[in-house]
Amino acid sequence: MRLRFTKMHGCGNDFILVNESAGASQERKRGGRAGTEREVAIPEERRGDVARALCRRRFAVGADGLIFLCEPSSSAYDFRMRIFNADGTEAEMSGNGIRCAAKFAFEHGVAPRKMRIQTEGGLRVAEVLKEKCEEAEAEEEAEGKNGSAGGVVGRTSLVRVFMGKPVFKCVDEPFKVKGSGMKGSGEEEVRLSVLSIGNPHAVMLVDSFEGLDVSALGCRISSLPAFPEGVNVNFVALRSKNEAESSEGAVGAATEGEAEIQVRTYERGVGETLSCGTGSTASVLALHRLGILDARKPVRVLTRGGVLTVELRDDGAYLTGPATEVYEGTVEISF
Repeated sequence: MRLRFTKMHGCGNDFILVNESAGASQERKRGGRAGTEREVAIPEERRGDVARALCRRRFAVGADGLIFLCEPSSSAYDFRMRIFNADGTEAEMSGNGIRCAAKFAFEHGVAPRKMRIQTEGGLRVAEVLKEKCEEAEAEEEAEGKNGSAGGVVGRTSLVRVFMGKPVFKCVDEPFKVKGSGMKGSGEEEVRLSVLSIGNPHAVMLVDSFEGLDVSALGCRISSLPAFPEGVNVNFVALRSKNEAESSEGAVGAATEGEAEIQVRTYERGVGETLSCGTGSTASVLALHRLGILDARKPVRVLTRGGVLTVELRDDGAYLTGPATEVYEGTVEISF
């Protein structure tokens, strides 16, 4: 059976997006683009299997997750977003994934520019700010100057998402981890701040990423008895003055007085990803609670796949970053 999809990414955190909203069949009748065509409804009990099959890199489409745009449970929402990790488990939320879903929904007439999205982690409000964000334009220009054949693939938009208010479980508390790999193979103590931003996160400050096995240590922390359902683990390094100065003139360099951190994330059900939107948000909020930075001013988060911005306002946290459509396609699936 044929399944139409759109491949998208937010700072390298990539997703396969399938449109199951009511507007999909209508746009198909109007001769809409391939990504809006709905060829087959995936049975509920097989969604995890399909995610595992399609997200398998080098053997299938390949992605960190599979996103479905579905009909919402009430008219209070524009659409419902469901996301399945590469291992087939369903996640509550994804900060990068929801930006991709918002861009797609706006461009395909599923939702207005500012939209209300139903997720398993609660209501999220997203707004497509620009059709093509400055980060994409700057990267394309930089690639051109370096003699590259091309810059950002596909169409990129800048999207801001209201992430809600964090719920902290603990702040800077010790946890025992066996074989962390930081100092040896024995049991060691790590200090974590644990919170929910629609999905669970543990935030750990590190001096640097040199010699740090993010996947191995992240997996061990996520598997601790304290987290029976697993937890996303974020490793955060503060930017030194020398590092900040050395980045001057780079694409999207920080402006004067703007806080900047580096984050690498182990996502449960996936492994280390190039970027994590909820993880970046959780990291900034944890450091704000610790008094290390002031999130009431925009904070730049440097991930391996790009730059995100997080800001804490009176009503909650906001995440801003690019969302890029890579390509559309059709894949054969069987049940």
